[in-house]
Amino acid sequence: MTLNLTGDETAIQRELLRCAESPVYFLDRYGWIYDATARDWVRFALWAAQARALRIIDQRLLVIILKARQLGMSWLVLGYALWLMLFRAAATVLLFSKRDDEAVHLLTDRLKGMYAKLPVWMRSPVVEDNDHEWGLQNGSMARAFPTSAGDSYTATLAVVDEADLVPDLGRLMRSVKPTIDGGGRMILLSRADKGKPGSEFKRMYREAKRGHSPWTPIFLPWNVRPGRDAAWYAAQKADILARTTSLDDLHEQYPATETEALAPRTLDKRIAPDHIERCYRPLEPIPGVGPAIPGLEVYVLPVPGRRYVVGADPAEGNPTSDDSALTVGDVVTGEEVAALAGKFAPATLAAHADTLAQWYNQAEGMVERNNHGHAVLLWLSDNSQMTILSGYDGKPGWLDNSRGKTLLYDTAADAFREQDTVLHSFDSYVQLASIEGSSLRAPEGDHDDRADSYALMLIGRVWSAKQAQQEAGFAF
Repeated sequence: MTLNLTGDETAIQRELLRCAESPVYFLDRYGWIYDATARDWVRFALWAAQARALRIIDQRLLVIILKARQLGMSWLVLGYALWLMLFRAAATVLLFSKRDDEAVHLLTDRLKGMYAKLPVWMRSPVVEDNDHEWGLQNGSMARAFPTSAGDSYTATLAVVDEADLVPDLGRLMRSVKPTIDGGGRMILLSRADKGKPGSEFKRMYREAKRGHSPWTPIFLPWNVRPGRDAAWYAAQKADILARTTSLDDLHEQYPATETEALAPRTLDKRIAPDHIERCYRPLEPIPGVGPAIPGLEVYVLPVPGRRYVVGADPAEGNPTSDDSALTVGDVVTGEEVAALAGKFAPATLAAHADTLAQWYNQAEGMVERNNHGHAVLLWLSDNSQMTILSGYDGKPGWLDNSRGKTLLYDTAADAFREQDTVLHSFDSYVQLASIEGSSLRAPEGDHDDRADSYALMLIGRVWSAKQAQQEAGFAF
């Protein structure tokens, strides 16, 4: 319970010292939150998962939080902001939300409300108070902004609430991140928006999980909240299935795993996401092996005597174009053994494909024969001994017209349905799961370069086997 220490100066000083030393102690002992169900303020008695998250937040400068709904994380982060303002004099807190009224709500209804519930002896007098700015006598200040503003301050802490719902998080990061680069902190927290499988937030979270960025990831599934058991989850699942005939909303609102949260929506997709999930075996790339190609991910080393095939999806290679992508797979098992994606010009991609083909036992290649694919095929013809597989029209490479696209993804869908492939790259997983049934492309604004190169690898397996049997005298 909150201690009544009025008049006991020694006890007050001792208690203030304990609070200053630990934000967990401060919030667990003195934190209050507004319970919308009870329509009243209630004690913020921290759950174990909240306390763990708060300790990480206090230890790290950059934290990205992927969460289920209704886990009290916005309150937790605001409580940490209040702790900084009270016990780290002259702290500046910037609060961002998608809309201005939402940002104002974070400041006026939540942060100020938590402050008002503190004992009088713990408060620093308020010297500035309006909808967008709130200042304390100790020099600390909190400011609220929509995600389209806020780049002219130096911050102790910047918080972006519901970050995956921000229309242009990349622009906000370019604007706000420099405000904390002098040693301040930044917290991004959000549930996943399944309508944007390739969003900046999800990309940042994936890179953090892989250890490729300075951000520390925290994932909080639906069941970290006390009282949520299997029966509660079954009831949510039954309700959502009855309303939507899909588990997409369940996995968006109440994910059990990071994969559920980050995966695209399943309705109207060419390859059933549950088929992809059954073939997905996440692996970290093996560090320091293979050819010196920037961005190369090697999952399985070449095995002497095994046959491999390279799927290549070329692009222009300039900073504003789609990525070029390569996927190397085992011809027999369909296992993804290596992957590469980046802004590679056609000649560079061709050279990388040739290098990988040599390393993987003189692997064959299936190259998309459209636009920049012609340049890749020409370079390989002039500079490489790599065997280029022919497509359904008997010409080298794969023609990506309506027929070719249909055959390509029919083959990919069959491989995943029959569990005749093994997928290791999460980026490829996301893109393959996002391919729409109607267009056989990624949703507008998302990428499908890795998905196409993976599908080209899979159909390359089939064509390689057919051509080998034809050469051996078998008819089709």
